[in-house]
Parts: sequence; structure tokens; C-alpha cells
Amino acid sequence: MKIHSVFALALGLVALPAAAQTAAPVAAAAATTAPEIKSGEMVWSAEGRRIGRVDRVRGDAVVVIRDMKMISIPIASLTASERGLVTTLTNKEISRL
Repeated sequence: MKIHSVFALALGLVALPAAAQTAAPVAAAAATTAPEIKSGEMVWSAEGRRIGRVDRVRGDAVVVIRDMKMISIPIASLTASERGLVTTLTNKEISRL
């Protein structure tokens, strides 16, 4: 019985670093792809139309005031550009949010 316990422990110790190695690149990639978002920064649609300025960041979305309405745009859809933040969403898709 002791041999089985030692073997199981050794197997667990070998698997742990392997799991940590696969999780680290994913976390690092997510950290590098998310743009730095500042309040007041302009958000542009995929077609290059102005959506509005960032009012605040809430969870995994930015809140933008557009046409007297607050809309939430997912941060995952945003990339940084010289003009501000550009979303992969079209103007039509944004109007449905």
C-alpha cells in the first residue's frame, strides 16, 4: 500500500509543473492582448465610425455613452490604435447592444 501512495505522490508532483507551464502562456497572452483603457478615450467601430468616449470600465466591458444611452462594449473586442480604441464590432452590431 505504501508503494502505491509514494507512486501516486510522485506522479502528482510531476504533473503539477506541467499544468503550471501550460497555464502561464495563456495568462501572459491575455495580459498582452488587452489594451490599456483610460476614461475619456475615444472608441471607434470596425468601419472607422466614432462610437463615443469611455465613461468607465465595468468588469470585462467598457461603458460608452452613445445617443444618450449607456452601452457596454466587450474589452475582448477592443484594440489600441493611434486614434483611440477600435472595436471589432460594426456600427450595426453596436446599435443592438
